[in-house]
Amino acid sequence: MSESAQLPQVDRRSKLSVGEFNQEYRSLGRPVVITDAIEDWPALSSWTFDYFKSHYGATLVNVHRYEGGKYKTDHVEQMVLADFIDRLLANNWSSCPYYIRDDWRFLRQHQELLADYKTPQYFFDWFTFFPRFMRLIYPRIFIGPQGAVTPLHVDIWGTHAWLAQLVGRKRWLLFPPDQEKFLYNYDVDPDRPDFNRFPLFRQARPLECIIGPGDLIFVPGGWAHQVTSLDPTISLTANYMGPGCFGPSLTNAIREQLLKRMRNVVIQGAKKRGAKTIPGSEMESKI
Repeated sequence: MSESAQLPQVDRRSKLSVGEFNQEYRSLGRPVVITDAIEDWPALSSWTFDYFKSHYGATLVNVHRYEGGKYKTDHVEQMVLADFIDRLLANNWSSCPYYIRDDWRFLRQHQELLADYKTPQYFFDWFTFFPRFMRLIYPRIFIGPQGAVTPLHVDIWGTHAWLAQLVGRKRWLLFPPDQEKFLYNYDVDPDRPDFNRFPLFRQARPLECIIGPGDLIFVPGGWAHQVTSLDPTISLTANYMGPGCFGPSLTNAIREQLLKRMRNVVIQGAKKRGAKTIPGSEMESKI
């Protein structure tokens, strides 16, 4: 699926009103690229590799190694940001398979950067009304070399997502929820599908887009996607709960955050009482 002309393209829109967005995309569960949603962000002009290197180059960052078609929790290294930037600009994905991905810590270390963006008018996160412990931390930053890959996946908790492209270009392949049965639990590589292992993938019909600096993509909850950097890239992203994904997002948040918190309270209480066994301990062991 590497030839763009063979694939239908995600709509590209400018001067899109909130009403048009809700009616034509959000309510229908359709992705869209909005080309002028972040034109007033200071980050669009200031967040460059040179800027990050000169202002935050001494910061230690977590870089994720891509190996065997996946990222693994034990394949994370710490690196000085300036060194990582030098490395990613001098290499491509085959020689530098490392990615700063889904990183909120960097932005919390340097909170002045949060003034360089604002959530676009199309998106309001209903998690704002929930206790802080039930929310994940956003926004998050991605910084990586040419060729960096985010493998096929569906976003956490069934949430909607937006991603703003600040530096470089990214190619997206997106699959609607009704094609999940063709994706083999997201183990297939859409760019190099093994049809012997994944024969049903022949029936998949993705949308494609290439986004560049100043573009913002909206990804509805439940849409699987794979993303490949065509250049060295910097992106900012957030997931959120809103109309169209409220049910799965809330259900998953309660299961993951609220129940985990309740189990932790039970565990801590049992420890204080000196209990040797805790009911449901096989569940607690997964925390």
